[in-house]
Amino acid sequence: MADDTQPIKTVSSKIVYQNNWMTIHEDETIMPSGKPGTYAYLESKDSAITAVLDDQNRVCFVRAFRYPSKSWGWELPGGGGESEEPTIAAQRELEEETGITAEHCEKIGEALVCNGLMTERTGICVAYGLSFEGKKDIGEEVLSDMKFFSLAEIDKLVEAGEINDGQTITALYYLNRWLAKKG
Repeated sequence: MADDTQPIKTVSSKIVYQNNWMTIHEDETIMPSGKPGTYAYLESKDSAITAVLDDQNRVCFVRAFRYPSKSWGWELPGGGGESEEPTIAAQRELEEETGITAEHCEKIGEALVCNGLMTERTGICVAYGLSFEGKKDIGEEVLSDMKFFSLAEIDKLVEAGEINDGQTITALYYLNRWLAKKG
């Protein structure tokens, strides 16, 4: 049975930064040792990420530039949930980033994005029954390419560091479990 006690006591909390996408909190705390502490964390909207399967069980990736890490990498389509159910957000993000729509989209898991720093949860979805006639609208994101990879190719890309996004790697874990159950 999980321990639901909260060993760190919050004494006070203040917002130190806020914009349309995030709020950064700074809390004064009492640690389990009894000593005072300060804990900062980022509150953000929940998100959705989608493993998109074509009729050959290849997975769709977008090549994205991420400013904080100043790096490019292959990622599964996904993004902010806008307070939507994960499957709705997943379908919207899929179409915006790739122009793909899916006849079927189901939630196969959920994970905390970075639970030591953030509040965000991501709904992990799988989509199949694809159409390539949707409306692509990437807005301000920097995406350079879209490509389908086989599961063997994906393993090599992870090993080479070309798939380096934690949400993507977590979603691939859930996808592999989903595929194994499907046989």
